Amino acid sequence: MSIHADAFDTLRNCRSLFLKHLGALLQDSHLISGHAIAAIQQGAGAYFDEVIASDQRVSFAEEAHGLTASRITLLAEDDLELGIRLDNMTARLFERTGDLLWKLHLRFVTLLRRPDLPKSDNPVGPKSICRGLDAMFSAAGASTLDQKLELLDRIETYLGQNLPALYAELNDLLERAGVNAAQPAIITSPDSPTAARETAPPLSSNALQALQQALAANLAPAAGLAPAGSGAAASLLSQSALEQLMFRLEALERMGRFGPPVIPGSQAPGEPMMPDLFAENPAPSAPKIIRSAELGIPKTASESLAIDTLAMIFEAILDDPELPDALKGAIASLQIKLLKVAMKDSSLFTDAGHPARRVIDRMAEAALGLPLDVPTRHPVCARLLELASALRSEPGSDPADFTPTITALDVLIDDRRQRMLAGAAPYRPLLETLDRRDRLAGQLAVVIERCFDAQPPAAIGRFIDQTWRRVLREIGQEHGPDSRAWQEYVAAIDGLIWSVQPKSDAEERKQLAQRVPSILKVLRAGMARVGLTAAEQEDFLDTCFELQTQALRAGPLPDGSAPEAFIRPAPRLPEAAVAGQLADGNLALATFDYPEHRPPPSRAPAWCEGDWLAFRMADGTPQIARLCATSPGGQRLLLLNPEQTVALAMHPAILDSQLREGIAAIRSGQSLFDHAAGRALGKTGKLP
Repeated sequence: MSIHADAFDTLRNCRSLFLKHLGALLQDSHLISGHAIAAIQQGAGAYFDEVIASDQRVSFAEEAHGLTASRITLLAEDDLELGIRLDNMTARLFERTGDLLWKLHLRFVTLLRRPDLPKSDNPVGPKSICRGLDAMFSAAGASTLDQKLELLDRIETYLGQNLPALYAELNDLLERAGVNAAQPAIITSPDSPTAARETAPPLSSNALQALQQALAANLAPAAGLAPAGSGAAASLLSQSALEQLMFRLEALERMGRFGPPVIPGSQAPGEPMMPDLFAENPAPSAPKIIRSAELGIPKTASESLAIDTLAMIFEAILDDPELPDALKGAIASLQIKLLKVAMKDSSLFTDAGHPARRVIDRMAEAALGLPLDVPTRHPVCARLLELASALRSEPGSDPADFTPTITALDVLIDDRRQRMLAGAAPYRPLLETLDRRDRLAGQLAVVIERCFDAQPPAAIGRFIDQTWRRVLREIGQEHGPDSRAWQEYVAAIDGLIWSVQPKSDAEERKQLAQRVPSILKVLRAGMARVGLTAAEQEDFLDTCFELQTQALRAGPLPDGSAPEAFIRPAPRLPEAAVAGQLADGNLALATFDYPEHRPPPSRAPAWCEGDWLAFRMADGTPQIARLCATSPGGQRLLLLNPEQTVALAMHPAILDSQLREGIAAIRSGQSLFDHAAGRALGKTGKLP
């Protein structure tokens, strides 16, 4: 089966991300040269292209014995030992990355529509990397077999530690592109035993098709009990019956109530097809889910499958706890409209770009960030209901009828985006404040480390670490690290360290006498700034005087009189992220950040500006907001949601961690229609 046109962009992005991040990963290892990395990327890319382009299936025996592409290449060179080592490496990496790689494989099964794709033929799996290793050895200059094996061992260790993160990013990319993981039950093998094929027939990897397969399997007993002489008439509605059903559905959509329609041959004349919907005095209730049984359509009719598939999708949407009730109401009002489409156009369940599906998905995107209890009078909800009403008023079931609604929804989505970008502008200076704080922390660390490198006496070193670090931080925050005040306070601590070092000639002693007064003046001002008492200041200055006196003495110091050596403090353990706030007049920006400077993750982020992100605040409260800006230095995220009064600056490492732990998610770019199909598929085991 050919790949759907919409999949090519996703495959291209996946290939690009895989090769780019694989190259960055290998570069960070410092194990091989740039030419070697390029060779691995070229080999991995070629393997990716071969798997995507090929419809050829490997045999069951080849799958079982793990005959890798790399080994086939190396056998031509009689390098059997290296080939076996590559096979073993591939197997071990498969084992190390099992869960993530298996999920990726299921997503590729969906994307490629290949339920018989062997698990070892993952386009981004370890085998793809091994494809480039043969060329890599030459580029890296490892000429002997021993050199190759030694380098291979080191690369395997590094890949085993870092591939899971890469596969997690690829999973995120495919999930954002709407590629759901196929159900493991649909995976087949062309050379598996006949009995297995008979008991588990191949199913489509598309979630909607899989849902229809599950419904068909559930209805199979009913089909088996159909009268022997019923023939095609029992499996497909007649044209007149279908037209009558469509007419009655249109009447229901226009008027809300209508006389009892009858499908010839399905039930006794005069029996209502939808008694609850066409009752004389219908009571107000939750949106009604229309199923084939209520329409009196035989279970063996093909239309029954389309109707019940759509019913389960709408039921999943109405049961979704993350959707506002106002949005559910707008979508539920389109049920009959989509029902008419489903009975005439089977591509509704196979074409991800079908206009009817796009309307549902755009409605969900337009409502992102609204509170669950948002009233229907809210401007966004009112517009959604207005557009749904206009769409229902269009007669017929032509997919083109949905195009104006899609355009109007795009305008609504863009209007929200523009208003949020305008609302983000006042917060940008506060976001830049955090970048300046990062820059200050970096320069402060450089100054402190330089002082420690000078190996000052213990008393001076402790003073620098415990007191002067605070002084410089305050000076930097108040005046900036490029200010004259900063330079003056940095020069003072440098001068203090110099003043206690031995002075070997008269010129240095003269300089000491000249510089000490100005150094002491700045030291006193700094200690007072951070709240040291007068007694504490005098004690420290007395210690400095003693050390400076020792530095003026010519010749070696007597035994036992040398100052205590300073021991550099151990690196501090990373502190947990905390909540905070920045304010500028009446404007307040909440922060979710680390107490000490921490650089952003080195890997490329899974998110981008404009995404709606679901995450947890510092107190664990779930929240959703739009990423409106990213600071250029620290890559902090400006997350806004005026509907829920959220204005937050978050450190990117926090969101990255939440995404990997599964407690955050990227909401943009998801298909509600596909998501509902997946939820419905998970409930098919509960069908009556």
